[in-house]
Amino acid sequence: MQFDWMVQCYAGDGVHRDTPMMESLERKDVLHGVDTAVDVGLEGLWAPDHFMLGPHAEEYEVWTLLSTLAERTDDADIGSLVNSVTYRNPALLAKMATTLDVLSEGRLRLGLGAGWHDEEHAAYGFDFPDVGTRIDWLEESVQITKAMFIEEEPTFHGEHFEIENALNEPKPVQDPHPPIVIGGAGPRMLRLIAAYADEWNVEISARARGKPIEFKVRKFEEYLEEEGRDPDEVDRSWLAHILVCENEAKLDEYVDRIFPLPWGEESDMENQQLSTAEEARERGSMLIGTPSQIASQIEEIRGLGFEKLQLMFLDFPEVRGMELFADEVMAEFA
Repeated sequence: MQFDWMVQCYAGDGVHRDTPMMESLERKDVLHGVDTAVDVGLEGLWAPDHFMLGPHAEEYEVWTLLSTLAERTDDADIGSLVNSVTYRNPALLAKMATTLDVLSEGRLRLGLGAGWHDEEHAAYGFDFPDVGTRIDWLEESVQITKAMFIEEEPTFHGEHFEIENALNEPKPVQDPHPPIVIGGAGPRMLRLIAAYADEWNVEISARARGKPIEFKVRKFEEYLEEEGRDPDEVDRSWLAHILVCENEAKLDEYVDRIFPLPWGEESDMENQQLSTAEEARERGSMLIGTPSQIASQIEEIRGLGFEKLQLMFLDFPEVRGMELFADEVMAEFA
């Protein structure tokens, strides 16, 4: 299995499920986390595409951050999880992705999604159409991105976007192009992912809405078959919150410090809370426990076909959880 770190680059300060112990966004903390992740053997570094998450709206812009991560590291995968296609012209996004793939010597994994943060769009002046239109934008954006990665004189005329001889030189290092990771789990999104993606990613909201994840996995495999694609050629990754402690006493201490937590920021998940560790495991599919318990929980995820995990450590900016995970959990999956 591959284990990566979802770089926690916004402050949650007790109220955001991703970074509840991070009181403020500090450069030294983020970069110390990056260095630790690499030192302990995590294989990839990811960053979210938002501008104002958390109670203080302190956050780094994703492409600027990814460029720093690429320069600071030598071997780690670098990726966006996921870029909202509502925030950038797709041709510009393809050029940015190509540049980072070249400068990182072929380490980019390009995450794409339809976007969800309506308040953020309003604050920054971005259009935020209905979800069906956003998925249309995503599909055309993927087509444009692939064309610019591969074609000599990329041209595309769609309902929402068009390019005409949008030259993109030099081409990406990776052949035929950087892996395209698409996040989501709704019926239409699963069909789109089956048609275009090199990797399917699911996060807490995608798992929580609608049918159980086991059903979504079955439907995804059906859609891959309809597209004539080999399921083994499409990677599957799982974005997970994790709290790992040496023993039950230490775990209880951290659970008391961290919970309750709001479940999510999306409008249909507002005012819902994860009050206990057990509730976080069951409703939020968070990985919480001692190293042996965490390993068992990961085995269940692996049983669904997910071989890559992007992890958000609930104790960050402390790095003890990251180190303990590497020492006592990763070895079980070597």
